[in-house]
Amino acid sequence: MEQRTDAVTTTMDDIRRIEAEHLDDDGIVTRPGVEAIRDRLLALAAQRDLFPIGDFVPPGDEDERTSYLYRLAQDPDDRFALYAQSSRGSVSTPVHNHTTWAVVVGFEGRELNRFFDRSPDGVTKTHEHMVEAGTGVAMRPDDLHSIHIDGRALNFHCYGLALERLDEREYYNPVSRTWKIFSNVSGIREARLGLQSC
Repeated sequence: MEQRTDAVTTTMDDIRRIEAEHLDDDGIVTRPGVEAIRDRLLALAAQRDLFPIGDFVPPGDEDERTSYLYRLAQDPDDRFALYAQSSRGSVSTPVHNHTTWAVVVGFEGRELNRFFDRSPDGVTKTHEHMVEAGTGVAMRPDDLHSIHIDGRALNFHCYGLALERLDEREYYNPVSRTWKIFSNVSGIREARLGLQSC
């Protein structure tokens, strides 16, 4: 656990530095910057012995949720945050943005990410990428994607602002063909040393 904490702390220090070195004129991380953050997170995920699957139990069949988020790191001001998402499968999200940069890297299982552009009719799919061990995706604040998981999976999600603070994320409702605001994420399980809540 201490080794994991040290590795996560070093990774987050590196990610802060990478972001600071890759900002555009508007203060938003550049595409090369968020891709460098993804690569740094892939290096952390490669240290597989630090993340035993048993430490990140997914919901049981009787649980209404199909995945749990475990908090691995979060700055005191919520500026940077890292989570492990543990899923038992049947996870699907609508097309959405993040309003901050976001990186997802694989550890166990497979997570299909579909990417979209806004269009006059709502959204148009541009491409997709299967996130699994050794791969990941990197998104700027306005990038649009959806997530689809069919089986057991454990992946890392890193954001430039903690999920509890992302109160302006939009998602596309294909039935009403309108953009709506995502509810804030809640019920995150604590996985930091000395702060475990589960």
